[in-house]
Amino acid sequence: MLDTETPNKLTPAADFILSGRCPVNLRWLIFHQKESLQKFGALLRYGKRRWIVDEERFIDWLREYGEGFSTPHRKTPGKALQESRADG
Repeated sequence: MLDTETPNKLTPAADFILSGRCPVNLRWLIFHQKESLQKFGALLRYGKRRWIVDEERFIDWLREYGEGFSTPHRKTPGKALQESRADG
């Protein structure tokens, strides 16, 4: 009997980012949601500074918890410069 269940795809975070398959800013997400991602099994520590992503669990995590937070909006450099000149 053949096992039809495929194992989850484990991908180094840097490769996942470069692949175009990651639908969000993964570095921001790791910085702000690291514990939740690890607890869910979507993110694994490899060595001291490397991260491995379980792609299937990562997408499941996004579906379950993705609505609960949002990334902050940064001002564009030109706009920030104009605002600082207006204040001074």
